[in-house]
Amino acid sequence: MVLVASLSVLGTTGCQVVNPQATTTMYPPSDGVSGSVGDVQLRNIFVAAAAKGDPGRLGGALFNGADRQIAVTLRGASGAETRVDLPANADYYLAQEPKVTFDAVGQRPGALIEMTVTVAGSGASTKLQVPVVDGTLEEYRTLVPGTPTPTGTPTSTPTATTSPSPGQG
Repeated sequence: MVLVASLSVLGTTGCQVVNPQATTTMYPPSDGVSGSVGDVQLRNIFVAAAAKGDPGRLGGALFNGADRQIAVTLRGASGAETRVDLPANADYYLAQEPKVTFDAVGQRPGALIEMTVTVAGSGASTKLQVPVVDGTLEEYRTLVPGTPTPTGTPTSTPTATTSPSPGQG
């Protein structure tokens, strides 16, 4: 009886031996991609653009783990390039001002562009396949260059209306 119980337990739990656990697989839980080069960590990196050939804005975050300022160059496959100066031991969120932009994005929204990230001085670099997103999703709408920023000003003033109380009429 003990042998049968032991074999049935092994038979029902043996799947974990040959199949990887999904919860141990590392992945970026966002639309962007992550990477690192030297002392710089890149998180949730994406480009927001309305269409292929239109201007684009870089989104995500850069983290400098060094005790010195680091200049990072980001270059798209089409040759578009931008530079970000990261203060020592600092975080830089690309949604803040000043905007990090490209004059023209070489792919349509939904596609990937190859981006080379290089740290000045050391020459260390890495290549990332970065997604291009558009303003379809609300969280990216204000990042797409040329998209008007909502002001929050109502277009009309709501007025109160009264309705008769029950029993009146």
